[in-house]
Amino acid sequence: MRRARELDARLRSLRMLGQAVVAMKSLSAHHFRATRAALEPARAYRSGLNRVLQSTGASLPAGRGAKGIVVIGGELGFCGAYNTQVAAAGAELRAAHGAGPTYCIGRRAASYLRRLGVPLDRQYTAPTSMRGITDTLLTVAQDIITDYIAQDLSSFEVVANRFEGVGVFHARSVGLLPVESRFLPTAPAVRYASRQHVESVGVRELLYITMVEVLLDALASEHGARLLATKGAERWLNDRIDRLQRHLMAVRRETSTQEVIEIAANARVRHPEP
Repeated sequence: MRRARELDARLRSLRMLGQAVVAMKSLSAHHFRATRAALEPARAYRSGLNRVLQSTGASLPAGRGAKGIVVIGGELGFCGAYNTQVAAAGAELRAAHGAGPTYCIGRRAASYLRRLGVPLDRQYTAPTSMRGITDTLLTVAQDIITDYIAQDLSSFEVVANRFEGVGVFHARSVGLLPVESRFLPTAPAVRYASRQHVESVGVRELLYITMVEVLLDALASEHGARLLATKGAERWLNDRIDRLQRHLMAVRRETSTQEVIEIAANARVRHPEP
């Protein structure tokens, strides 16, 4: 009886854990679909904005200083090598470029970068869904432009995981700055604001939307990895629950059989055959 109670308690615990895993899987699937759906509009907007800036001659030229990088990691667990992979790629790029400003979005990736000996100049909390993207990237974009100009940096790149299928991703780097273009005399005239103001705002917007595109891709990779991991955990738990249920049923049958035997034995003792 005691063994049956212990198995029943373990079975209840596994079922509760299974419910939590199913909830995690559903949430990851929701965020995965949302980020994938938002990615194409972001790409289209960035492409259109880039064409406009190219025609107006808007630019933020390269300086003579160091090269900056920003590494985009994640805050979620249960994502396999998501953070270790992007941190390793960021450390490799930092070593190739030499000393320079290094930013990191995401505490987990920041921890891995420090273990790899990469000092961080700025660190940000990574959004776990689309809701937190705007506030985070507006701050990051402003810091990048400010440091790029103040430190006369020659370039700024972002390192992030690129989605290549559910649970499949690889780290890549994308250039953010400099922005160089050539003015076209046939471009539409700028109205209601100076050309310098339009160019300044346009460069900032291009930097921001490029980072939005990269971060959406990274979030899709992160939630895809988590979705795959939760599916695997769900299968393992279901298998474990099935085996435990069969074991519990066997223990209960054994207990019932033993009780019947004891009852029969007691009956024979009390009422012996003549």
